[in-house]
Amino acid sequence: MKNSEYTYDYFLTAFEQAKNTASELTESVSENVYLKKPTEDKWCMGEILSHLVQAGNEYLPQIQKGLSKPNDQLEIGGEPFTPNFFFRWFIKIVSPEYKREVPTVKPFEPKQADKIDKEMVLADFITLQDELISLLKRCKLEQLNLDRIKTRNPIVKLVPMSLTACFAIQEAHQRRHFAQMRDLKKRFSS
Repeated sequence: MKNSEYTYDYFLTAFEQAKNTASELTESVSENVYLKKPTEDKWCMGEILSHLVQAGNEYLPQIQKGLSKPNDQLEIGGEPFTPNFFFRWFIKIVSPEYKREVPTVKPFEPKQADKIDKEMVLADFITLQDELISLLKRCKLEQLNLDRIKTRNPIVKLVPMSLTACFAIQEAHQRRHFAQMRDLKKRFSS
């Protein structure tokens, strides 16, 4: 995202597109390709999508908590939204443009490949996107200020973060892993 400025519609479009991308990547490959690892210590397509579900399901309750305050405590404000410096840096690290490996924290680890049900993981991913979209539609309707509404980081609970940061991390993280899934699809479908 240029200049780290986000809008409701940017996020809504991104999460809607994520459903299409995940569906296309999942449905267009065989079970064998979906579960094939490039090396023993790297994830297959199924593990990547499972990881996105795991990570998203850690962020979702934090976003919901941020929005569960009484209406008079939810700040109103216009877009665009910009995460603080630290989270702009973190968003870059989880985006596809960042080429270095990023270690995964335990709560975000995917199911093991032999425990992955292709259709179930896709359904869980689409449900997650629908929940994010529903929350964003509420924010847009009520013109809630995503920068000013705070919640907690799902891993380091002491770290406050804005809803802008939560949504932006999700969006960038998904793009990063979709690029990896495309690479695996291309590599193993040939």
